[in-house]
Amino acid sequence: MKKRTFGLISAIALMVCLAGCAQTAKIETVETIEAGEPVPVEAEPQEEDAPTTDASAGDEALRSYSVAHVDGAPDWDAISVLDIDNQQWLDPVDIAAHAQLCYDDEAFYVRMWAEEADIRAEYPADDLLANTYEDSCLEFFLSPVPEDARYLNFEFNPNCAVGAQIGTEKANRTRLVRTDDVYEASSARTESGWEITYKIPFDFIRQLYPDFTAESGTVLRGNFYKCGNLTANKHYLSWSPTDSDTPNFHMPECFGELVLE
Repeated sequence: MKKRTFGLISAIALMVCLAGCAQTAKIETVETIEAGEPVPVEAEPQEEDAPTTDASAGDEALRSYSVAHVDGAPDWDAISVLDIDNQQWLDPVDIAAHAQLCYDDEAFYVRMWAEEADIRAEYPADDLLANTYEDSCLEFFLSPVPEDARYLNFEFNPNCAVGAQIGTEKANRTRLVRTDDVYEASSARTESGWEITYKIPFDFIRQLYPDFTAESGTVLRGNFYKCGNLTANKHYLSWSPTDSDTPNFHMPECFGELVLE
């Protein structure tokens, strides 16, 4: 058996139209980082839903968030909260979501939670190809290097199942599959919904972006989302508004600013 590089099993060349919302999947190719020829795997096509309401966010300014530097385990009570409060494309639902982000010298730390009565959590944590956006899902998109057009998306359901990808647009993205516990994700049900915390190690990011740095004053781009394609109350929520006539979280030009303290 070949050794894993940093425990990373990468990657799935996934040709999709939308990873964070409704999508039309085509063919995804699975291969390990040290494997030879990839093995194609057919994925079932899904229809993308048209919007039911006219909701454009083009007139709203992009948002900015100060990312605190921490030493040791984050004290979430001391970290600023951002609200994922832009509901677009569908009629408003009684769902709210929030996020916190901080970092130390080794990783980003993410905490997200949702106030959601009807929670869907069908994909288990050990499903490496989970379509987590079909469940109740909290998502973080990150552009780690301003000069690089690629961005990452991390999409978790309440079971800690994760969908992670990299690419320059919503189509033709590469799915990143890990068999180790790189994110150290932890989730819990709350009185009003559910929450999840996880980390994104800088070593992992640098495998994909060798020029990535995380220093005070660095300005990155990113966005936070809440969705659930097959939940009882389908919804699309974002932190920084997305300027699109149809459901589409994959618009890096609409990402907000993440300013490292």
